[in-house]
Amino acid sequence: MDHLVVKPPKVKVHAPKGDFWKQIGMIIIGTTISLILTIWATKLIENIQRAKDRRLSAMMVMSNIERFSRLLDENVEYMASADSIATWLLSKPVEELELMPEDELNNLINKSHDLLFITYDKSAENIFSNNIETWKNMGNVQFIDQVGEVFSGMNMVEERWNKWVTEVESNLRDIKDHPENYEGTSVPIKCLQSEQVRRNLRGIHYWRSWLTYMSATMRYHNRQNMSAIDISEQEVMDYTNFREQETVIAEDAPDFNDYYSGPISPDSLTTMSSLDERLAQLKSK
Repeated sequence: MDHLVVKPPKVKVHAPKGDFWKQIGMIIIGTTISLILTIWATKLIENIQRAKDRRLSAMMVMSNIERFSRLLDENVEYMASADSIATWLLSKPVEELELMPEDELNNLINKSHDLLFITYDKSAENIFSNNIETWKNMGNVQFIDQVGEVFSGMNMVEERWNKWVTEVESNLRDIKDHPENYEGTSVPIKCLQSEQVRRNLRGIHYWRSWLTYMSATMRYHNRQNMSAIDISEQEVMDYTNFREQETVIAEDAPDFNDYYSGPISPDSLTTMSSLDERLAQLKSK
């Protein structure tokens, strides 16, 4: 009897043509899109941060200029008394002033020479001027050029003013230290008869007016800076006021003199009792 052989049917198993490469292509496209989105997001964040840094740098610079103008304004106001006294002294003949009590006249001369040196915080200027990365990030040539000119002007004002104040103080000090080299019945009269001193007295009003002019000039250029960088004047004023408030708070830092007490009373030096006893023994011998 012949055996019946049953053969299973042949089944063709294969993936449709093109599916493999299609999947690979989708993976590549997905990876590429993800990479592009990551780079774009990173770049966007960097641009936002650079814009914030650029704005903060500009605000610090313009605030520094505004604070310098305010410093000049304060100096002008402080000089009002010296200006008034100098005008009065120059309006009187020296012969009449000789009739005044020496102490009173000397006090007026000292007050007329009561001038303040100009010093200001140059940290923002140094950061802006010496950091090439700040220049690159700023990306505004007009703003950079204008700020550079203003900083040069600020340094010029500080140098010229302090040089004049030093000269004024030096002339007065020389007369008081070496009165024998000057003519006059008293030291105050010697001062008022000195052409150098009288020239300085005449110069007080000029220099006070000059500081007022330079303050206005700095603010004029600063408004141009604001326009170039598209920051409003109110924003700069608010930021400057905030910084000045921080300075006021900083000035309230502890003062050593508030914590320093006088020498300890000898009666409280109880640890020295053994030494006192030893000294007493030595004296008794």
